[in-house]
Amino acid sequence: MNSPGGSATASETIQRELRLARKVKPVIVSMGSYAASGGYWISIYGDRIFAEPSTVTGSIGVFGILPNIQKLAGDHGVTFDSVKTGRFADGLLTISRPRTDDELAVFQKGVDWMYSQFVAKVAEGRKLPASRVEEIAQGRVWSGTDAKRIGLVDEIGGLEAAIRYAGKQANLGEHFRVTEYPRSRNLSEEIAEMFGKYAPVSLHLRSTGLVSQVTEQIEGELSWLNALNDSKGVYARMPVNLVIR
Repeated sequence: MNSPGGSATASETIQRELRLARKVKPVIVSMGSYAASGGYWISIYGDRIFAEPSTVTGSIGVFGILPNIQKLAGDHGVTFDSVKTGRFADGLLTISRPRTDDELAVFQKGVDWMYSQFVAKVAEGRKLPASRVEEIAQGRVWSGTDAKRIGLVDEIGGLEAAIRYAGKQANLGEHFRVTEYPRSRNLSEEIAEMFGKYAPVSLHLRSTGLVSQVTEQIEGELSWLNALNDSKGVYARMPVNLVIR
């Protein structure tokens, strides 16, 4: 797993499926460079959690995002009007105006509830007192080594160690085969993809060379915005992007 987290709702949905899977088979979690916030959320109920010594772990915390484009839109001549029959009827998640104090209070209550759920799940899944989880939560991040010391992970080891442990738990013996998804590509496929990124304009409808590289870099930097789609506007995600090479 390599994830800085994301939508709190999506994290809970994935975690639920893992809890259901755990009823019929062992669920072993292998953390890569980082498994934080929503990434840790979905790992909580694993039968065994493996992490590398330097794995960025934890970030047990949530935050909410309430965009307001009223001024930006107004600068371009766009205004908004609404008609409502109740105090909150035009939506707490509207982006067309600032929120009232009452609306902010309702939204904050939702964020606080989501955080309390996160803490409770860690306490239950990791068999830790809630008070102890509070001490190591609040968005803090830990190395894999420290995470093992404070009870957030079980073993220090990589994917191979996790696979060996899973095979043992499934009583597969010493000789078993691992199938990876998505399917690993062979050398010719890798080369074809590499050249495809620099195909002529007629194929990709975009220029190549430096312009293409800069465009791809910008797209990469902004791609995380596509993940800001939580229906409640609440996220279990690290507030920064990490690039670990």
